[in-house]
Amino acid sequence: MIRAVLVEDELKAQKVLETLLLQECPHLDIVGRAMSVDEAKQIISAKKPDLVFMDISMPDGTGFDVLRQLDDLNFELIFVTSHNNYMMDAIRFCAIGYVLKPVEREALVEAVKNAEKRILQNKQALSNLVANLNAPGSSSNRLGIPTSDSVLFLEVDTIIRCEGMQGYTQVVCTDQSKITSSYSLGEFRNLLMPYGFLDIHKSYLINPKHIVKYDKEGMLTFIDQVTVPVSRRKRAEFLAQFNRL
Repeated sequence: MIRAVLVEDELKAQKVLETLLLQECPHLDIVGRAMSVDEAKQIISAKKPDLVFMDISMPDGTGFDVLRQLDDLNFELIFVTSHNNYMMDAIRFCAIGYVLKPVEREALVEAVKNAEKRILQNKQALSNLVANLNAPGSSSNRLGIPTSDSVLFLEVDTIIRCEGMQGYTQVVCTDQSKITSSYSLGEFRNLLMPYGFLDIHKSYLINPKHIVKYDKEGMLTFIDQVTVPVSRRKRAEFLAQFNRL
């Protein structure tokens, strides 16, 4: 699904646009709606959409004001407006489409198709980058970690442990940051065990470089003073692996 936000200050026009999109572009997931510049900035920043449908004229400014005030323009942009004299401004913001009101179905669908093509190309390029960086045998000590809205690149040695969370994984780092990744713990096992990480528990993958204590109860303490268990069936294997490091 492609996540979309609608920025339109007239409620009737917003409903018309949303109805057309639901009918013609069911693969879009409309995750937010805004009717002013301030509301648009907040919703786009919070929802991080793939695609924004942007009106130009609003009570407190213009669609261009929204774009100038956002920190990141990490989305495709389709202007939907009754004004036909802002085309050059739209081009400056790399808009993929410029649809005039009253909205024609064919023009809207064509703009969405073009946006979808570029979104998928960008996602594939990012996926290829992460795959190449994380490939077995890569000389890099950096790991690309996908989150809900980006890919973070980390030095492997800065990872203390990975904690499984119902299909997601929390990556705990030496700078005390915690990153929630869309990768499963199983995927992190494939990526990190070649770097010497140890599989000690169904819910934990750990970097032995950051262990400060192992007690007789089978508990590990790390440099962040957090304690996690080594499962009973993996204790002998853990000790054998740890002694070889």
